Order: sequence, then C-alpha cells, then structure tokens
Amino acid sequence: MQRSDTEALVADVEAGGEDTAPRILDASSATSSEQVDPSPVPPPHDYSSYRWFILEPAVFLIFFARYLIGAVYQNQILYQTCITIEKFNATQCEPLLGIDRGSDADKEVEVIVQTYSANIMMTTSLLESIIPAFASLFLGPWSDKFGRRPILLTTFTGYLTSALILTVLSYITRSTNISPWWYLLSSVPSVLSGGTCALITGIYCYISDVAKERKKALRMVFNEASLCAGMMMGNVASGYIYAATNALVLFSIAGSLMMLALMYVLFFVPESLKPGDIHTGSRVREFFRFDLVKDLIHTCFKRRPNFDRAIIWLTMIALTIAIFDMEGESTVNYMFVLDKFNWTIKDFSLFNASRIVIQIVGSIVGMVVLRRVLKMSIISMALLSLACCVLESTVRATAVYWQELYLGMTLGMMRGVMGPMCRAILSHVAPATEVGKIFALTTSMESVSPLGAAPLYTTVYKATLKYYPGAFNFISAVLYFVCYILIAVIFGIQKSMGSSSVYQAIGS
Repeated sequence: MQRSDTEALVADVEAGGEDTAPRILDASSATSSEQVDPSPVPPPHDYSSYRWFILEPAVFLIFFARYLIGAVYQNQILYQTCITIEKFNATQCEPLLGIDRGSDADKEVEVIVQTYSANIMMTTSLLESIIPAFASLFLGPWSDKFGRRPILLTTFTGYLTSALILTVLSYITRSTNISPWWYLLSSVPSVLSGGTCALITGIYCYISDVAKERKKALRMVFNEASLCAGMMMGNVASGYIYAATNALVLFSIAGSLMMLALMYVLFFVPESLKPGDIHTGSRVREFFRFDLVKDLIHTCFKRRPNFDRAIIWLTMIALTIAIFDMEGESTVNYMFVLDKFNWTIKDFSLFNASRIVIQIVGSIVGMVVLRRVLKMSIISMALLSLACCVLESTVRATAVYWQELYLGMTLGMMRGVMGPMCRAILSHVAPATEVGKIFALTTSMESVSPLGAAPLYTTVYKATLKYYPGAFNFISAVLYFVCYILIAVIFGIQKSMGSSSVYQAIGS
C-alpha cells in the first residue's frame, strides 16, 4: 500500500538513514515479519522527554541570522573593492553600500567594481561548496555512531564564529579600509564545521530520532516552516536594519541571534541517541572511513530490475541541475538587480521575502489542490514545477521593468514543489534500506554543483554586463528545460511500464 501523502514521503526520505528498516504496513506483513525474524525487538524509544526539545526555534534563529547578513555582506565587498582595489573616492563608492539609489553617473563606476568583485563572490561560493560536499558523504553514518548533538553544536558554533569575524572586519573598516579579500575569512569557520549540508543533515537525523512515527511528517513540516520563516524575516529585516544603523550593528545582531541558537541547542536539546548506541572509538578516524563511501557508490550504480537505475539517476541529475541553477543565480542576482534596476538592499530584501512567500503559497496549492483534490501524479507535479521554473527564468531574462521580476516570481510559484516530488520518486523506486545512501549521494552532488555554477554564471555576467546584464537567466531557462526533459523521460518510462506497482505509485 503506497502512501498518498507526498509530504510524508519526502520527510521520511530526508529523515531516514541508510540503516532504516522497512516499515510494517499491515497486520499480515507483521505476522510474516515475526516468523522470518525471530530476533528480540528492542524496547520503544522514550519520546516523552523530547516533547519540548525540538529544533524549530534554533532553526528559525540561525536562518534568520544568516539571511540578515546576506546582501549586506555583498555590499561591504563592493564598497571595499571600489575603495581599495579600483581606487575611487568615497563619494563615488558610497552608492555601492546599497542604502541610497545611485545616479546614472555612478553606473560606470558600478560596472568596473562589479567586474572585479564578482570574482570574490565566486571564490566565496566555491569555498562554501568544496568541503561541505565532501563531508556530506560521511556525516550521516558518522552521526549514527557518535550522536547528533556534535554535528549540531559544531555547525552552530561555526556560523557564530563567522558572524563574529564579520563583526570584527566591519569594526576595522570604520577607521581604515581593507582589501575585500579579507571577507573570505568569515567563510572559513562555517565551511570547516560542515556548512549548510552538515546543518541540514544533523537536523533531519535528530527529528527522525525523536519524533514519533505518526508525527514525523508533521515535525518535518514544522522544521521547513521555521526555516522558511527565518529566511523570509531575515530578508525583510536586513534592508530596514541596515538603513537605520550600519553593517557593524547588523552583523552584531546576527551574531547575537546565532549565539541564542547555539545556547538553545546546548541547554535545551539533549542527545537523541540512547547512550548504549553511541560508540566510544576515535571520532576523527571513524569520520574518514572510505569504505562507507565505496558502499554508497556501489548502491547507486548497481543493476536494478526494469528501468529503476535509470529513473534514480535521471532524478538525481535533475535535482543537481536545479540546484546548479539556483546556486549560479544567487552568485550574481544581487549585482544584476543593482545594475539593471538600481535597487537598494531594502528593495532586494523585499523581493526575496515576497518570493519565499509566493513559493510557500504555491507549494500549499500544489500539495492540497493539485495533488490531493485533483489527484495529479507525482511526475506530473514535477513537470509542472519545472515548467514554472522555465517561465520565471525567461521572464527575468527579458525583463525591462522591475515589475516584470514580480510577474516572473508569480509564474514560478510552483517551483518549490520540484524538490519534494523528485525525492518522492526516489523513495518509491529505491528500496527502503537504500534510500538513505541514494539521498546522501544526491545531497553531495547538489553540494558540489556551485563549483561549476559560480564560475559559469560569473563569467557570463561579466561578459554581458555592459550590454545585457540579465543574459545569465537564459542559462537557467535552458537548464531547467533540460530537467523537464529528464523528468519527461521518466514519465514515458512510467507509462510504458505501468503494470509495475512502483511505476504505478510514481504515476498516481
């Protein structure tokens, strides 16, 4: 019996580890399982002690703080590039702080500065991708042995240290200007602690441990809601706080929020694994066990019945390309709207917040109306979402007025459904005991995508900046269409092999 609740499927995929046992779905299968496996069943985990110790407050605070920093961090790089690298005076560079709109006369300076600072943004993106992508292959198995709290505490401490470095750099620039390359130091602590990949892995594993089976999907929904709420409020508050104060105050506020998040985890979030399940060996040596990676690769490449292996890889590639697009766009988006539409940080923050709200609404409409009421299939939902992505990127590429960006955002309101639907496909096609490994490799592929995305989008943006700064959006439109073709191939396979229960599941 397949579950119709796609959200629950996605949550289970993201939360499940590679050792998760298949679920017993009915009484007959329970009887059969008991006959086949006479080994004693361990006592149920005591969930009552975790009733008030779920991670939503900490997740909200950490993402609020991170998105509070986002655009202001880029502005500081632009301004220091203008002053120290390009040697313009303070009056000419002031519009690059993003507080006031610059005049047409400032455009020439802005183009010169952005051409250089784009290299720094690209380097930051690469730095924040290489190590986390490598670590994602090891984090899940390691946390199964040594617990979830070490990962959570390490990543939260890394982000806090990064915010403190930004605060110190901002304080220094109040009296003397520095090379913009110094801002790369702020990425080092978060990267060495595993970055976003480690953070998300730790959160999903923890919720999987402590949430009751029937409430696991609900806990995942709460986690996603807190994450999106933090992103939205951080984007909105960033422009207003920066306009009312300065970068030093804003970075200090972000650091304080990260400190609160760390204190919450430290004092109110207990270890989710039972003491008897936590190993006592060398944590460093166990982390770098490459035989775990070898087994993971074998699982993803081995032969499977029918077209299962092809469907798994088509889905994984589609997810990776989609992340490639998003990472590439994020590298140059702010500089694009600053140059093309003369936006301030407040304008950009409001746009990002509106985009998040629209995507949340679109996801709810997709899950409730299209999926549950109209019974649209998982594959059809993925195709619709990718079509929305193509439309949005095309509108952004051809936009002449800033209002067209909001039109594109509305047309792309279903883009947030793409990831959950693709992960639902993986959860149906892969056996329950292998979903964790496949999902781990997918996460690693997604994490490494900025290695190619940042240089590509930066190069195209620099080459077209003077005559067509929005040209990079055509790259996104084409790549999203490639994703559409990949999922369409899966749709064709499902229709040709519809007699299989697995293919009926992803097509219903």
